[in-house]
Amino acid sequence: MAKTRSWTWILVAALVATAGLGGGIWYASQQNSLTEAVVLYPEPRALKAFELTDADGQPFTEQDLLEHWSLVFVGYTHCPDICPTTLSDLARIYPELTRLSDKVQVVFVSADPARDTPERLKAYTGYFNPDFVAATADHERLTPAVQQLGLIYGIFERDQAEYLVDHSASIALVNPKGQLHASFRPGFDEQNPVPLVNGAELVKNFSGIVALWGE
Repeated sequence: MAKTRSWTWILVAALVATAGLGGGIWYASQQNSLTEAVVLYPEPRALKAFELTDADGQPFTEQDLLEHWSLVFVGYTHCPDICPTTLSDLARIYPELTRLSDKVQVVFVSADPARDTPERLKAYTGYFNPDFVAATADHERLTPAVQQLGLIYGIFERDQAEYLVDHSASIALVNPKGQLHASFRPGFDEQNPVPLVNGAELVKNFSGIVALWGE
C-alpha cells in the first residue's frame, strides 16, 4: 500500500511539473511573438510624481495613468510631420487597441507650452480622436516628466516666431500600475525619411504584452 501511495505522489508531481513547463513554454512563446519594434522592460519602472495640465485646464498627474494602458507620445501642435502622422495612425488603430483592452488611453504631451494652450491642445487632439488626452506644463515640470518615460525633446531658435521642436518619435507604454512597461520604437522607410511607429506592429506587440500581463 505504501508503494502505491509513493507512485501516486510521483504521478502528481510529474503532472504539476508538466503544467508548470507548459506555462513556461506559453510565456516564452508569447514573448517571442514580440517584434524588434518594441522594447519590453524586464522590470517595469515606477514613475516619480509629476503634474502637468490637461486640455481642460485640470491637473494631469501620474495618478491619471493608473488603471490604464497609456500610450504616451511627446510632440507639439505645430509639428509638420511626425505628430500629425503618428496621431492619425493611433486614431486608425485605436479601435483595435480598445478591443484588446478596454483600459487603453492615448496621451499626447506637448513639448511646446508657450504656444500649445489647453484650448489649442483640445482642438488638435480632438481632430484625431476626442478620447485622446492632451497635457503640457512649463519646462521645469515637463522635462523630468518626459525624461522618465524615456522620451526627449529640445527647442532651438526659440526667438523665431515659427520655431521647431525636436522630439522623440517613440511611444512609451505605461501599464495599469503606473509603471513604464515598454517603448514602441519608430522605424525608417527608405521612401520616407521621417521616423514613424508602425501601427500594425504596435497592435501586434501590444496584443502580446497584454497577454503576458495576464491581469
